[in-house]
Amino acid sequence: MFNLIKIKMKRLIIFSVVCFLAAGLNATTVPSGITEVTVFRSGAKITRVAEVTVQKGMSEIVLGNLTNSLQQNTLQVNVNGEAVLLSANSRINYLTEQAVSDKIKRLTDSLEMITRDINWNNKKLAVYKSEEQVVQSNNKLGSEQTGMTVNELRLLADFYRTRLLEIHEQVFAIERENEVLKNKKQKLENQLNDLRNRNHEPTGEVVIHLSADKAVRLSIEFSYITANAGWMPLYDIRSDEPGKPVQLIYKANVKQHTGFDWEETDLTISTGNPYMDNNRPLLNPWYIDFLAESPPVPLSSRIKATREAPAANLALEVVRFKEKADAGYDVQLTENRITAEYCIEANQTIPADNKEHMVAMKQYMLPAEFIYHTVPKLSDGVFLLAKVADYGQYNLLPGESNLFFQGMYVGQSYINPRITADSLLISLGRDDKISVERNILKDLTSRQTIGSNIKETKGIEINIRNNNNYPVEIEVLDQVPIPSNKDISVSIEDKGGAQYTEELGKLLWRLKLNAGESAKLGFSFSVKYPKDKQIPGL
Repeated sequence: MFNLIKIKMKRLIIFSVVCFLAAGLNATTVPSGITEVTVFRSGAKITRVAEVTVQKGMSEIVLGNLTNSLQQNTLQVNVNGEAVLLSANSRINYLTEQAVSDKIKRLTDSLEMITRDINWNNKKLAVYKSEEQVVQSNNKLGSEQTGMTVNELRLLADFYRTRLLEIHEQVFAIERENEVLKNKKQKLENQLNDLRNRNHEPTGEVVIHLSADKAVRLSIEFSYITANAGWMPLYDIRSDEPGKPVQLIYKANVKQHTGFDWEETDLTISTGNPYMDNNRPLLNPWYIDFLAESPPVPLSSRIKATREAPAANLALEVVRFKEKADAGYDVQLTENRITAEYCIEANQTIPADNKEHMVAMKQYMLPAEFIYHTVPKLSDGVFLLAKVADYGQYNLLPGESNLFFQGMYVGQSYINPRITADSLLISLGRDDKISVERNILKDLTSRQTIGSNIKETKGIEINIRNNNNYPVEIEVLDQVPIPSNKDISVSIEDKGGAQYTEELGKLLWRLKLNAGESAKLGFSFSVKYPKDKQIPGL
């Protein structure tokens, strides 16, 4: 019993000491400023710095007015000065809303100026309207006077006409100016409402505890990752003519809604993604059995999601070099085996409006082999392709691209560097001066019954014409069906000179057409199957 009382007394003493120390801390709230932002494909790392003077002993420092999407497990704090960091944690402050930004203040000032201008214009309109009424009243009185000469009446009429026209001209100009001002006022109010709604959100805070042997001035650098940011790749692809290198401008569409604008900030674009699954995949035993009769599974359920490569933090050798971006500033590229980082040397401003803001990163001149490509079964278009070898060195990501050929915008395409082919194919758009059509040859198409089977034969003809004033090389791709059942047999009657890949059922022709030259390609195949069965799509 005595031991139990002793234990309880000891706990009470410890609790009292902790409470005393906590009550005696010098709690100080200090501001901080953003010094650097690294934007990942999903998320962003924010680095801030705060300056503070602490007294001797233990101190509590509150770094406030931060984004409420700060993730505690990514928080890093570095204290520069003669003090010891004891702990660091983040929390949400629901009592303090985000501070009014300089942008809101500027918009509010502009709105007040426009409102004053509108009010002043309304006062001028009232004066002119009153003067118009006076002139019209005097005109009526003047007409009732007797004994006026013709010249006096003429002068009076000229005065009324001239002054009324002047008044109407002034009123018309003021009303037009007010319309412009009211449109500007409406836009400013919409923008302010959007910003103010975001400012009503609670703020985040970082609370750190320090211990110092004396009063000292400290610089506190801390960083954290927020999910409310990211970027998407966008490319401009420019080609003057086949045979010359393709110009590729690598851009980043950056957006963020952290609640705070990134103003004149050191910005780095990283191809990494801290939210990827970094756990290695585990290969479990594969058990198979006969398929039970069930309704077909929708195609969307059978599509496998592609897994991105894990972005482990490896200490590897790094390659750095500079290159002038298309926007006119320098970009420093840092590469390792996992990620690439583009450090934009000119400070950037990215508002917290969750809208895309373009940042130019790199410019490449890609040596390419040019060839035309067409698949007449799927499209009557002939596409100019640029084949780029050794494309892995450019750190490209899948993304949309704007196509420019000979200085003209020709449309959009998609770049997908996540392929296993030796060359990256970049579509530069259609060439409408090359025509192609695919027809079924009736004289080579038949259907006949042979015993218990049906044999269907089809003949295909492809016509191509080059209407350019220069020769072109064209790849023509078509196909024959591949049987997935032993009771179905497919045989090629005539390949028409095509290169045949049996396992894919692919027919490929490569031909060169001179200016104004035409070509005719053809092939035929037959399919045999039991007559009590049907093959859809044949």
